[in-house]
Amino acid sequence: MRVFEAANDSIKPIMNQLLKGSAFDGFLVRGAEISVFTKIEISGILDKNFYPEAERDNLNRNYVCWGEIKPFALSIIKGVRTPSALKIIFSITDGEVKALHDNASAMFLNLLYEDSKLRFTTAVSQRGFSLDKSADVVWDAYIKDFITKNQWLVSTLN
Repeated sequence: MRVFEAANDSIKPIMNQLLKGSAFDGFLVRGAEISVFTKIEISGILDKNFYPEAERDNLNRNYVCWGEIKPFALSIIKGVRTPSALKIIFSITDGEVKALHDNASAMFLNLLYEDSKLRFTTAVSQRGFSLDKSADVVWDAYIKDFITKNQWLVSTLN
């Protein structure tokens, strides 16, 4: 697990990419909480029954992509005041996880905006018990590359 904190002048560009850009669109959303005048919780679970039967066969995932839910999140956040908190639990697809590491079953990127700070936390769930941390190392490097590619200034807290 690694914690990254965005520099103050990177918070706005990151939030713009999150809410208006495409940098996060391919990530799956495991859950989200948006605190405005009330806390709004989003499960992220894809309701396959919503889609026509012919389309269901093509849905080989259990969670919505951020790009699908982003317009709804933006409509909640739009307004005069900045949300008091925003928490989103992202993951990547099972295929992407398998391509990164054999023993990983899921890889998470938690985004937390709170107290005017923006932090990313990485986490890996393993298929079988192991003291080997190579899946964590691979995932942390993947996220560090993602941050670098988007030219965001962040520091590592641990």
